[in-house]
Amino acid sequence: MAKNEKLDPVEYLDRFFDELRNEVRANPELASRLVKALGGSVVFDSGDADAVTNPFIVAAEQDKAHFYALYAPMKVSQIKRVLKENNLATAVDVRGKTANQLIDMLYDRASYKVSERRMKYS
Repeated sequence: MAKNEKLDPVEYLDRFFDELRNEVRANPELASRLVKALGGSVVFDSGDADAVTNPFIVAAEQDKAHFYALYAPMKVSQIKRVLKENNLATAVDVRGKTANQLIDMLYDRASYKVSERRMKYS
């Protein structure tokens, strides 16, 4: 943008929001944080959900049905990655499990950790 370019306030805001929309489309983690800051909840396609969801927060703030709705569309490999990256399971724990068994494990273990932390700090 040229420094001498004169835009009215609406044009500057249009440019700002265009850039913000582009960044939110390219960065699902940012999108999730922004929507959460606004008090909403986001439904991601299964390609993004494993990268941006935190099973501890979901287990603490949502019911079991919402938890399952969020994780059920994921591939088995994505669910395994969420379990491992959040220190909720080892490779041995997840071997041979179906998607439903993995989601059960994820929910149960994340819920247990949340309740354990609540008891520790209450």
